[in-house]
Amino acid sequence: MVELRSVMFEAMGTPAPELGAPQWRTAARNWFVSRSGDHRTRIVVAEVEGRVVSGAVGEVSALIPGPNTVDGSVGLISNVATVPAWRGRGLAAACTDDLLRWFEHDTDVTRVDLFATASGSRIYTARGFHVRAFPAMCLPVPR
Repeated sequence: MVELRSVMFEAMGTPAPELGAPQWRTAARNWFVSRSGDHRTRIVVAEVEGRVVSGAVGEVSALIPGPNTVDGSVGLISNVATVPAWRGRGLAAACTDDLLRWFEHDTDVTRVDLFATASGSRIYTARGFHVRAFPAMCLPVPR
């Protein structure tokens, strides 16, 4: 999954030197290990001949309740990526569908959020996702 995360960052335009930095890779590996048994996280992979070639992560987050999320339980899909040689075969879509079934049947979420690249957005719009009126913003906090 760490390698797929690197594939995802590459598709997002992250510079190559940053992709090779060991700090984030170690931290990401530790995150995946610690979350793999957590009931509020689902890690889905597609394997071909024993090699992971696609995957996605689903998480249940607790937010402040609002009109569209009365209990504050929101799903997040992230880390959707496919090794370039295996793209266009429906693997990321299958991983996404697995997560959507999990959110619907095994969690209490009332909304699922995600961030998509332009090339990946077709997977999500076909499943009913839409662009929100208020785009995501971020502010890096140097440490």
